[in-house]
Amino acid sequence: MSSSDIFDVLNIQQKSKSHGNSASPPPTVSASTTSKAPKPQVTGMQRELYNLLGENQPPIVIQPASKFKDKPTTTTKPSPWTNAGFKANDHLNLHHWVKGSKELIGEEAKESSYSKFNIHLRIPSFEEEDYKSFMSINNNSNEESTENAVSPSKNDNDDWEYQEVDYLFQLCRKYDLRWFVIHDRYNYGKSRTLEELKEKFYHVCQCYFVTKSPNDPLLPSLDFPKEKEIERKKYLQRLLARSAAEIAEEEALIVESRKFEMAAKKTLNERESLLRLLDSPNSDQSVSQYLTSQGMSQLYGSLLSDKSRKRKHESTVPENPWMKQQQLFALQRQQLQQMQDKKQETQDTNQLKKTKRQKQEMQAAIKRKAETVYAEHLLEHFSPDERKSLGVMVHGEKLTPGVYLRSSKISAFKPALQSKVVAMLQELGLSATPAMPTYDVIQRHEELLKRITTLVDLKKHLDKLDAEKAITK
Repeated sequence: MSSSDIFDVLNIQQKSKSHGNSASPPPTVSASTTSKAPKPQVTGMQRELYNLLGENQPPIVIQPASKFKDKPTTTTKPSPWTNAGFKANDHLNLHHWVKGSKELIGEEAKESSYSKFNIHLRIPSFEEEDYKSFMSINNNSNEESTENAVSPSKNDNDDWEYQEVDYLFQLCRKYDLRWFVIHDRYNYGKSRTLEELKEKFYHVCQCYFVTKSPNDPLLPSLDFPKEKEIERKKYLQRLLARSAAEIAEEEALIVESRKFEMAAKKTLNERESLLRLLDSPNSDQSVSQYLTSQGMSQLYGSLLSDKSRKRKHESTVPENPWMKQQQLFALQRQQLQQMQDKKQETQDTNQLKKTKRQKQEMQAAIKRKAETVYAEHLLEHFSPDERKSLGVMVHGEKLTPGVYLRSSKISAFKPALQSKVVAMLQELGLSATPAMPTYDVIQRHEELLKRITTLVDLKKHLDKLDAEKAITK
């Protein structure tokens, strides 16, 4: 690279040499000096980064970025708002902002738009004379047991006066029969339960409407069963007071009941399929359509394609049952003879194919048996307590080489049976593996596991028999 190339890269003009030197070439003029057009000012990119591009056109279009949104252009004029008044109720006026001018809305307070939702229950009102009259009429009708009589309340207390009944009805009108609120606000000097308040209210309403319209079909709906309501609350309280163990037990019983239902449904389906197989064909239809050859071919095809009955195609020629039994006996005798011959052949081949290793194992077993007998002969003068204190025991089986833990020799079962055994041990307050796995503890633990597996198997058979018995009923 020459010095002129470096000057071109750095955009530096070379100084012209003396004109007297005619042999020197004329100075080269760079392209940047020839075209000195003013560069447009670009925003959105740093000046140093843009200068690095040179005369090349940038690969992307650079547009000026605005930091603020455009001013919204609206053609509609802002509407006025007025702080107008409205009637919250008969005794209270409030104000709120309403869209519109004051001339359009007016100065008079209007009803609130939510007043249509302010709906109250229509509870009857009566004077003291009316109350005494319809209550006396109802009592007389109960004594006479007329046709349109209403059953009297089971707990019709006589200590209810008109003033207390009127106070109760006023609370019912004020709180729209929200009984928990009514019972909380009730303060007449006498302690009343919620059931007593509801019973008295509905009883008075029933007597009132009997005098007004005795043939109304809705009158029985005003009968409030106080005893049933108390019993329902007690039951709900017991239900909510259950412990986690009781809830888990209930869920387990529900799962078991569903299993029994599925087993019963399966048994019923099998019984229906068996009855369908034993059922005779229906002969109610006419056979005239099968008299022709075409009808017979259709019947034959339909019988072949009918797989719902699962009938076996019986041969047209009846068989002799005695001959069939004789053939069966002969076949069984032949199979038994073949099995005996095969067994004899396998014994002969096994005797011939005994290897040296098998012979060594047999000799080791015979030697181990002899050593066991000799050890028992040596220890026959020791009592069990002495053997236990000395830690001496005789192993008849072959022991595994190396050191092992007694807990690793505890019997293991299948996962389904193992979970039941563990659950039974937890009910007995025992762990799956003993804390101190001594020899005696392991022996007792093995005996307990055998008894538990026997009990689980017996319970399984008992549940199956109970299910079959319930299905037959």
